[in-house]
Amino acid sequence: MISDKQRDLLESFRVDKDLKELEEKLAEFNIFKAIGVSVMKLEKIHSNLLAFLLDPSQNHGLKDIFLKQFLKQVLLETDNPTDSNYAKISPVDMDIDNFKDAKVKREWQNIDILIHSPRNKLICAIENKIDSGEHSNQLERYQNIIDSDIEYKNYRKILIYLTPEGSTPSQANWIIYSYSQVSEIIDSICKSDESKPKLSPDIYTFMTHYSTFIRRHIVSDSEIAKLCQKIYFEHRQAINLINEHSQYLQSEIDVEIQKLLNPPIIESKEIFTHCWPNKKKSPQYRNFGAKDWENESRSPLLIYFQFENLLGSLKMRVQIGHSDLKENREEIPKKIRPKLFELLQNQDYSEFFIETKLDEDYITLYEIQILEEDDYKNADIKKIREKIQNFWDNFSKNYFVNTTQIISENIEMILKDN
Repeated sequence: MISDKQRDLLESFRVDKDLKELEEKLAEFNIFKAIGVSVMKLEKIHSNLLAFLLDPSQNHGLKDIFLKQFLKQVLLETDNPTDSNYAKISPVDMDIDNFKDAKVKREWQNIDILIHSPRNKLICAIENKIDSGEHSNQLERYQNIIDSDIEYKNYRKILIYLTPEGSTPSQANWIIYSYSQVSEIIDSICKSDESKPKLSPDIYTFMTHYSTFIRRHIVSDSEIAKLCQKIYFEHRQAINLINEHSQYLQSEIDVEIQKLLNPPIIESKEIFTHCWPNKKKSPQYRNFGAKDWENESRSPLLIYFQFENLLGSLKMRVQIGHSDLKENREEIPKKIRPKLFELLQNQDYSEFFIETKLDEDYITLYEIQILEEDDYKNADIKKIREKIQNFWDNFSKNYFVNTTQIISENIEMILKDN
């Protein structure tokens, strides 16, 4: 039963003018929010958007304007490199040079974005990190790839480490750059008397919406972040009360998930299960899969089913794990991952797995939304349980059976020579 004090706290929070302003800003239409661009997880989409703007051959009408502005601003932030292979490049050169021959590649040798201009003897690599940090000595490996490529032997080289806040890279030759600076470049082009007339109405809308999305959802000092901080400090008790209730619902949902996975048998098939994070609070992720998805050391293969149980959202997905994943302190053989990927991208299985690309990050091959925001509004736990159970009845008898059969029939081929 809610107390009078708690009711007063919630009512004061609900009528706060800053909360109304925040709701109005969040309610504004933004094409990237509308199509479900994830702030946290879809670095690939943000890399694709940047590659589009940076590529002079794309149909945005800017030719090399965005590319030149981007490189010029990056170089203005740069100290003198310590490595002779990365000699100081003047930002003035970017104004003078013509980059209309530049080719922009995605995921070349796993580098997020590679810009290659033969005319200007310049190569630029961009490593884009939004919600993840460096791993597997990425920056060092990518730098070595570029340094050892004979085609780029006499090229000027620019290495850029792009993050929301301008985080410090592990390697000295990588230039620190932030998403707020990207947003500033987009805004300056959209407001420029020289550049704006080159933009069609569609491209202008695309760029302004993307800049707004960056400012509101990616950088921590964004207008949305500042407003949220102000509201939190003024209504901390009310917000904590709301969070306690939300976490209770999340915990109840996790109990239902555990019931589905215990006993660890689905349709007569024994399964493995594990959760993350493994703390006292309800885990956000529960992974499971068929017991025969294991190698001789009893380490699970890189593929698994996953419940993602977040505040206001419940999903099920099939995922290939990270390339740097280790189990039982032993690195899973590197050959297994591409074999799995190649198998599941076969056209024969297109009904079960979405088409995607192989990279070093987690690869989602299937995803379905079980509970949405509206399911949480009334907080009717009985209806939520029924919806989860209805999903599970269909999933376990159909998708789980078909998917495990595909993997099990190919298990020997996958593990061969590993």
